[in-house]
Amino acid sequence: MLIKIFFSIVSIFFSLLMIYVTVINFKTKTLNKFEFIIWNFFWLGIIFLSIRPRFIDDYFLNTYKIEIFYLIAVLSIIFLLIFSYFNMLKIKIIEKKINTVIRAEALKKIINKIEK
Repeated sequence: MLIKIFFSIVSIFFSLLMIYVTVINFKTKTLNKFEFIIWNFFWLGIIFLSIRPRFIDDYFLNTYKIEIFYLIAVLSIIFLLIFSYFNMLKIKIIEKKINTVIRAEALKKIINKIEK
């Protein structure tokens, strides 16, 4: 029971931190509004599952008689969301850099044509 409480507190703290990171990335225009809402939905879902672990326990304990499943499920979901989130952020940052380079090259070509 103590382990569940510890992991719940860690999950809540982590989710709040990720909501903060999501808000920062939304304000810097790395994320659009739809992505912002979807990611916050995931982080709030983790907070809900951390506050109400009986929701998972009642379903899986009654169905599969597995108590350790809570720990495995929550940790795996958290890690998958972490990796997905940061991969998406890196891709968006790289896309912005590529767009900047492409626009700069296009402007150079236009300026060269005008000068000729």
